[in-house]
Amino acid sequence: MSHARESSAAIIRRCLAMLRRLQRGPATRAALIAAAGYEDTVEPALTKRFEADKRRLTALFGAEWRYHKATGAYEWLEAWEGWCDLPDTALEALAFLQKTFEPGAPMADEVQNFLGTLVGYLPPERRGDLLRLRTALEVQWGQQDDDVIDATVEANLQRALQQRRLIAMTYSSPERADGRPLRHIVEPWALAYMAVWGHYYLRGYCRYIEDEMHRPIPQRRYIYYRLGRIHAVELLPEKLSAPPTVFPKPLRYRLAARIARQGNVTRHAGIRILHTEAQDDGSVIVDAETDDVWWAVRTLLHYGANCEVLGGPEALAEMRQTVEAMAAVYEKGTG
Repeated sequence: MSHARESSAAIIRRCLAMLRRLQRGPATRAALIAAAGYEDTVEPALTKRFEADKRRLTALFGAEWRYHKATGAYEWLEAWEGWCDLPDTALEALAFLQKTFEPGAPMADEVQNFLGTLVGYLPPERRGDLLRLRTALEVQWGQQDDDVIDATVEANLQRALQQRRLIAMTYSSPERADGRPLRHIVEPWALAYMAVWGHYYLRGYCRYIEDEMHRPIPQRRYIYYRLGRIHAVELLPEKLSAPPTVFPKPLRYRLAARIARQGNVTRHAGIRILHTEAQDDGSVIVDAETDDVWWAVRTLLHYGANCEVLGGPEALAEMRQTVEAMAAVYEKGTG
């Protein structure tokens, strides 16, 4: 009996070692075997034990992975829901970090991806506790909108991000005069708080939108979805591998000296800065690129007259059209 118990413990230790190695990143069969430590086991017994442990990982821990033939590596996708927890003090720190590392902070994307991984390990009720803690921080630091983010919506989004799952969600777009929500089929890639706008957003690649007759309208573009306007999220079976690549649009703009003091340039979500060049008058010219010209132009608009868009062609045209429309409104008001 003691030998059987010891053998069971050894099996669990091996499975946990394999699971930890998969969490670190894609791993080959050899890497998983090395991590598990099959001492003094040779073929064909080694293969038999390895395959049995893979099955145990799924049976005992709900682990799911896929094997890539091209690279010969296994990729971990998920384990059972809520497989670890955190003390209340650690949960408070997690909420603080989510709030602090917004776009523009050093390594914001890397930190948010790390935090998203931790959140994905929490039980659903603890994710709800985390949301309440973060909401309390919003109130304490000065909440900038009246959005009520549904706890189930955010929990499902966190789960979809963790598991890299395609989602279907209903969304109320301000572009629709009737405000009627439509169904969007979206690849979710990141959650972020945009200080410029004062709202929480999901950055997702929209494949298509269903109209009132449930007909698909192709989109194939990235959209920033305001969380307060998402009403329901459904996780679909399809697993995602990597964010779709879209052809970036060039963006060139000048920030006035009073904004870009000592050459410092604030980084914003949706705008990738490639190069900055300080000018003799203290201003800075920024060469960047964006996946969404509309979003980038409206982000730069918050600088007012302290920002001048110089190019590329689409961004310059969008800014001119927007400014001319604004000027027409004010000319009408003074006429």
